[in-house]
Amino acid sequence: MSEEAAENVATEGTWAIPMLVLLPSGLIVIITDLAADWRIGAWIFITLAALLLAIGWIQAVRGGIRRATGWTTCLAVHFVLTWQVVRLLA
Repeated sequence: MSEEAAENVATEGTWAIPMLVLLPSGLIVIITDLAADWRIGAWIFITLAALLLAIGWIQAVRGGIRRATGWTTCLAVHFVLTWQVVRLLA
């Protein structure tokens, strides 16, 4: 595999960045009473994480799904994102 192709492969870091962005919104969901101001803040972080996930998927598809790694983290970040969205909508 060429060095340029290796750069385009999705890795653990591809999925870890959105997970780090979800940490503040997770704390907001767990710790606060979810007043309007807190909900807006949580939605901002969730939207940013969703955009980063979309970028990660673009990188995974362009670099080749079979060569991509970090699928456990990918699954975890999708689970956390879904949980937070459901929690905020409830």
